[in-house]
Amino acid sequence: MGDLVLDCFVGCGTTAAAAQKLGRRWIAADINKGAIQTTSRRLQTIIQEQIAAQTQLPLPELPSPDVGGGAGGGGAALSFSLYRINDYDLQVQHNEAVNLSVELVGIERTKTDPFFDGTLGRRLVKIVPFNHPLTPLDLQLLQDELKARPDEERDIVVVCLGKETAVDPWLEEYNKRRPVNKIEVIELRTDQKYGKFFVHQPAQAQVHIERQDTNIVVDIEDFISPTIVERLEMDTPLFKVQIPDWRAMVDVVLIDTAYDGDVFNIALSDVPERKNDLVSGHYQLPAPDASTTVAVKIIDMLGEEVLVTAEV
Repeated sequence: MGDLVLDCFVGCGTTAAAAQKLGRRWIAADINKGAIQTTSRRLQTIIQEQIAAQTQLPLPELPSPDVGGGAGGGGAALSFSLYRINDYDLQVQHNEAVNLSVELVGIERTKTDPFFDGTLGRRLVKIVPFNHPLTPLDLQLLQDELKARPDEERDIVVVCLGKETAVDPWLEEYNKRRPVNKIEVIELRTDQKYGKFFVHQPAQAQVHIERQDTNIVVDIEDFISPTIVERLEMDTPLFKVQIPDWRAMVDVVLIDTAYDGDVFNIALSDVPERKNDLVSGHYQLPAPDASTTVAVKIIDMLGEEVLVTAEV
């Protein structure tokens, strides 16, 4: 009762699904967005079935939708949330990130300071590891460090690759209350002054979608991810020669045959079971009677998504 199940490599969600059915609390994680979406759809189906079953019981037996219990302890939680805690598009080792930032921004290193990485003019500099976007937690740790230095009056520059949307309101509120130690953020991925540190070229796909009698036929004809090509330090023609099959870059294909432009409901999920397996690229699904919008979501090995839609 009250067990907490942790699955760090969720895959198609078998462990989380079993935990949900047994009334256990669970945490599931995966670097693969397709795995997360497939697991989410699977869990939604289970929870809908549990809600339907619970409504047949007297009201005192119904669990709170926000509180999970163990087996025999009131049933499982009837809701869950998705959290994206890292940005996996471009991973850079922290020491490499520091060196790149120092050279690009013009930071003077201060190796004797256990917290700050250097100075920029009269301001202290903190470089956030590039394996995750800047978060309010990072800023809270910075604030705690400043509280431990009551005599420090210099302002702060935080250098990061990207930032969460919650960062801007946090900074606005913080800087209003501080006559000293004001915080400025340099976001290297988008900052025009520093040449957009990484110039991102989105992945592209050629997808043919048509209705054939009572079926919808989807053929993915080509896919290219400039980011993967860059990571492999190849130009595109050489990449195509060495790895002629575009499927080597694709992690998962998801299809929604009745896409409403908002919620993506997975009608088909092509997630290779083994590491060396490839997605199919050719799919045939039952077609709705009326005209519909078909959406094909292709997710590459770095987690970047391409969404292609067509009216059929």
